Amino acid sequence: MKGIHLINIKKLLVLLPLLCIPILLFSQETEKATSYFVALYTLGESWDADKQPHEQAYFKEHSSFLSKLRKEKKISVGARYSDTGMLIIKGSGLQEVKNMLYEDVAIQHKLFKLEIHPFAPFYQGCVE
Repeated sequence: MKGIHLINIKKLLVLLPLLCIPILLFSQETEKATSYFVALYTLGESWDADKQPHEQAYFKEHSSFLSKLRKEKKISVGARYSDTGMLIIKGSGLQEVKNMLYEDVAIQHKLFKLEIHPFAPFYQGCVE
């Protein structure tokens, strides 16, 4: 009887790691599904230097568009430095993020120029 239990335990020890492989593979695919991208906004050719930002054509729509992305949790971080706006965006790929951000009428009407680059944080932290 001991021999039978020992054989069953050995089979279990062989099968258990094999049963874990799909779980490990799925978890790695899930991690890769979301990537980060940095979007840099600079003034476009339609920007009127004689007007304040809130007076610019399409600025209100731009603000509403970014608010929508924040509510959808697509924006991780938003900041401004010098004359550049910066967003850290979540997406499954560069093309998805481009398509999403080019829905902004302020980009379509050249109020802003937009550059998008992959963003790979090497130090995890938080922004408060």
